[in-house]
Amino acid sequence: MRAVPDPRCGRETKHDHAEVLVCLVAGFLAGRTTIRRSLKWCKKHLEELREYLPLKNGIASPSTACRLLSGIDEELFALEFMEWIGEIMDTKGIHLAVDGKALRAGMEKVKDFRAPMILNAVDAATGLVAAQMPIKNKDCEIKAIPELLKLLDIKGSVVTADAVGTQTQIMEQILSQEGHFVLMVKKNQPQSYEEIVKYFGEMSEDHKRTKEDENYRPRYPGMQEKYEETSQKERNRDRQEYRWYSVCRECSLLTKTQKEWPFVKTVGLARQIRIPVERDGQGNDITPDIKTFLEKGSRRRPKPVQDEETGKDIQETGMISDMELTAEEMGRIKREHWAVENRLHHVLDDAFREDRSPAKKSKHNLALIRKFAYNILRIAILYGDCAEIMTEAMDDFSDDLLLRKKYVFSGIESFY
Repeated sequence: MRAVPDPRCGRETKHDHAEVLVCLVAGFLAGRTTIRRSLKWCKKHLEELREYLPLKNGIASPSTACRLLSGIDEELFALEFMEWIGEIMDTKGIHLAVDGKALRAGMEKVKDFRAPMILNAVDAATGLVAAQMPIKNKDCEIKAIPELLKLLDIKGSVVTADAVGTQTQIMEQILSQEGHFVLMVKKNQPQSYEEIVKYFGEMSEDHKRTKEDENYRPRYPGMQEKYEETSQKERNRDRQEYRWYSVCRECSLLTKTQKEWPFVKTVGLARQIRIPVERDGQGNDITPDIKTFLEKGSRRRPKPVQDEETGKDIQETGMISDMELTAEEMGRIKREHWAVENRLHHVLDDAFREDRSPAKKSKHNLALIRKFAYNILRIAILYGDCAEIMTEAMDDFSDDLLLRKKYVFSGIESFY
């Protein structure tokens, strides 16, 4: 925190800026998810904090902390965050998921009522945040993703992003940094999406008929030789999930691979059906099978809807990669990418109350304070030093002096 420039330079100050930032992180670690509550917790633990920080004038007031966060250079603070986490984790050779998250409470504070966004780069394996970049709204993601990637060493890493990131310039940026990509194709790329759905539907049918009749001649024999598929069935929370993944390593089926995307080596289609679990009055499972659900729906979903968006009952998503992948590999990478929603975005909104934060000028720097706390909690969870549920891990940090000493004031050893 000392490396973060103090915006109040040249003025007489009562509280050291680095100490204020550390106190905020400590409070958020303890589950106090507003500036006021965070500093109030610090006041109650003042003597403990003075073992590590001078705090000559005690704990700063919430207004002082707000002014400080509003004045700190957002870009420099983000770079210091990246340098700190870069000493703990390496971004080479990992699966790096890039995804934007809206700050919902900020929606009413802008003229066009569009939620400001933060673009995050997350290690899919550990859930650790490697970097963040503030953007005005979702439309700015396309330009922001290459800029964010330039700040990271992604050599040998697999970069994934939602369909908004399926842009030629982003693919070229990843390849120029010696990384790899697995990107999603949805209706924002209408031609490619329609081609994937059409060809994979036909190849899937041919694949099935070839197994039943060895004399059957598939429509695309050259593609069929490089086609494969896999399926999964999983009971997940209160729903039954069915997933099918198909890939083809003959990419001429897409018009864009012939000119714009010559580096694409695998094209795939991911299909998912979610059926909500249902029980009768005696508690017996009466969840419908796939055929019944598609034809009639269920009591909880009377009309199942097909949509490419996350969270819908039926989804079909195209996928492309510069690597030669099996159906199982592509399915695993897709699943790991969306785990970011549960590991990071849901946690920030549920445990850290980010969606409810009324901060305006300080919103991006306050988001970084949350990321410092989030990463520390995540590392402590990975090392097995606290509970696996984030809110319970916060309770552990609130109650355990030794835990705070180890992870806040003694320095964290490299995770890799």
